[in-house]
Amino acid sequence: MATRSMLVVMCCFALLESSLGAMKYVDLSHSLNSQTHHWPANKDFEQTVIANGTSPNGGWYANNDMSLGEHTGTHLDAPAHFAMNKDVFYASTIPVERLVRPLSIINLADKAVADRDYYATAHDILEWERRYGMIPRGGIVIFNYEWAKHWNSHDDIFGSNSFDPSTFHFPGVGLCAARVLAIRGVYGVGIDTPSMDYGQSEGSPVHKYLMERNVFFLELVGDMSALPDGGKGVTLMVGAMKIDGGTGGPVRLIAMFDDAE
Repeated sequence: MATRSMLVVMCCFALLESSLGAMKYVDLSHSLNSQTHHWPANKDFEQTVIANGTSPNGGWYANNDMSLGEHTGTHLDAPAHFAMNKDVFYASTIPVERLVRPLSIINLADKAVADRDYYATAHDILEWERRYGMIPRGGIVIFNYEWAKHWNSHDDIFGSNSFDPSTFHFPGVGLCAARVLAIRGVYGVGIDTPSMDYGQSEGSPVHKYLMERNVFFLELVGDMSALPDGGKGVTLMVGAMKIDGGTGGPVRLIAMFDDAE
């Protein structure tokens, strides 16, 4: 009996190993350093070395302090960033089950080539659904303008050589598209540009509309070129910092999918 039980356990481990072996993991985050982009209201990322060398006992010891704004690099916008009600989610209170969800990727790179101030429309979403199927309720949708290619240039990322938001030109999401996403019941919406509201928008209407409905945002998402078309079969894990009272924070985004499919 013991031998049979051991064989069953070994078979289960073999199946698990086989399943995991077929999985592919893609990092969708930009690294944090002194050159990392952030919204102008936030401070630059700073890393201060406390120790980096051989300790008195002869072993290696390294330790750093860091200082940064919540909305720096690839980051989360918690709903409390633009909404305030008794049930609003902060960075620390977004339920963990909302942070590991099926992913849909809507690529609108061609639209941004033609118009830097483009914003996604309801029609764009419906066209995507005609091809890939309905956006799953409780999923995460990321709009891919292929903006990661601009990462090494402030002027290209923000569409301006200034830090004045009124001069920014980059694509985003429109209010009509936001209404469709709310109807679909998504938990999160992401984009690879600096903000969900396009550069020349006024009053942050998409932030306000969706965050009042407890939808979190992911902004300055990294390169998505290694993912399946449309995000088919991809699960996204949002490694959000658990900050009490936080309106956001840097995230490590990990896309996972079966590479054998």
